Parts: sequence; C-alpha cells; structure tokens
Amino acid sequence: MNDLFEHAKQAYQNQPVPEELSERVEAALLIGKSRRERRPRRRLFGEGAALAAASLCLAFCITVNASPVFAASVYEIPVLGSIARVVTVRHYDSEDETKLIHARVPAISNTGNSELESRVNYEISERVDAVLEEAEARAAEYRAAFIDTGGKAGDFMPVMIDIDYDIKCNDGKILSFVILKTETMASAYTEFMTYNIDLKTGRELTLRDLFTGDYIADISAQIIRQIRQREAEDPENVVFFDDELGFTEIAPDQRFYINEDGKVVIFFEKYEIAPGSMGSQEFVVEGARIPE
Repeated sequence: MNDLFEHAKQAYQNQPVPEELSERVEAALLIGKSRRERRPRRRLFGEGAALAAASLCLAFCITVNASPVFAASVYEIPVLGSIARVVTVRHYDSEDETKLIHARVPAISNTGNSELESRVNYEISERVDAVLEEAEARAAEYRAAFIDTGGKAGDFMPVMIDIDYDIKCNDGKILSFVILKTETMASAYTEFMTYNIDLKTGRELTLRDLFTGDYIADISAQIIRQIRQREAEDPENVVFFDDELGFTEIAPDQRFYINEDGKVVIFFEKYEIAPGSMGSQEFVVEGARIPE
C-alpha cells in the first residue's frame, strides 16, 4: 500500500492545477491554520480523567477496528528501548472520490505510569481524529472547487492524507516523538503534533521547564541569528519572510522536540516563517536543562 500511496502522490503532484484553484487552496490552508491557532487545546486533567481516558481509548480502538469503513489492524511495533515504547494502535487505509488516507497512529506504553499513558494516548486519539475530520472536509471542498473551476469529476485525483510518527529521543529519561500529518493537494502541507515527556515524573515538558530566565527572548535571538546565517550562506535559495509574516519571536507554547543528542529543536510548519518552497524549518537551540 505504501508504494501505491507514493505513486498516487507523485501522479497528483504532477497534475496541472488551474491558477485560480491554487489561490483558493492557499487561502483554505491559511484559514485552516488560523482556526487551529484559535482553538484551545483540550487537557485531560482533573478528577476521574485517567479512568475516563482509559475507557474511552479502549472503546475507541475497538470501534475503529470493528468498522468496515477502514481496512484496519491493531498491532504493536517496539520502536524504542526496553523502558518505554511507542506502539501503533491504528494502521489503516481508506479511499473514496475525494481522499486517499494512509495512517499509522501511535500510543505510548511500558512507561510504568498508567495515568500518563491513558492521558497521552487519549489525547493523541482526539487530536488525530480532529485533524482527519478537518482534512476530509477540505478534501471535499477542494474537489468541489476543482469542478467549479472547469475540472471534470472523473479527472480529479483524491487528496492524499498521510499520518505517521517519528521517534526523536528515548534515553530512558526523556521520550520525545512527533506525529506528522501530510496533506497533499496542489502541494504538500505538513502539520506536527509534539510530545516531550519526562519519564521519571510523567510530565509533558515545556520550554519554560527546560530554560531559565527570559527563554522567549533567548531562543528567539538564537533563531534570528541562524536565519541570517542561512540567508548569507545561500542567498539565492534561502529567503525568509521579512514583512509582518516574518519571524520575530517564538510563542510561549512553541512546538519543539528533543533530539537524540539531548538538544531542543524548535520547528515551524511550511508557510509559517518562509515561503512554501522552503518547507518546514528547524532550529537547534542551546541552553536547555534536560532532566537527568
């Protein structure tokens, strides 16, 4: 199925796209991003949250695997060390006239902290479902736009929606992983969900936990220096936004991961601080106090 998905993606990206349609797609992506930024994140703390999360997560997995809509399988892949693991709890493919979905959805296990696992795993399921729902709605709108701009229904290539995850660090103390959702319409657009967990305390780490003093100013200054250095080294191909869309400082809850060297990596999605042709941008920053 992976080969089929990649072949379909290449065919889709090589398909000519009307100029008007490209503009409508870019507008839809920006609107979607704005809506996501305004939506508050759901937190599953509070009395009874762990028990409810565990029950809902179990029911969710059973429901998904019983559904005839998806060719689904539940299995475990130990991709980390013996202390903690990330396992695939949903692996399915789905195709119709608007979309082609390929998804590998993770959960954490073997951490020794059942409350942590229940909370994080339920949140992952909730967030992935919300992302899929939004992506499927955009795919339907994109097909309608394709037809409205003169395209034939039979010529429409389904939108590719790919969900996967990448383990960044697991040294027995820190578990850091990223869930990626890539949506391919006129071009590929990737969103990231990050988890940085202190396995000793069961806490999800924030930048405030890892840096002292004015961490926003410190990290922002490091990123600006790296931006200017990249522009100087390759001025023809590296161009960051300089107007109101350009980078000024990180958000207090800026997304990041911890790499295998124990370094904090700040990243920005495609279009966030640079033209789409440059893709997502990552910056390794110094000064973090990683729990030991």
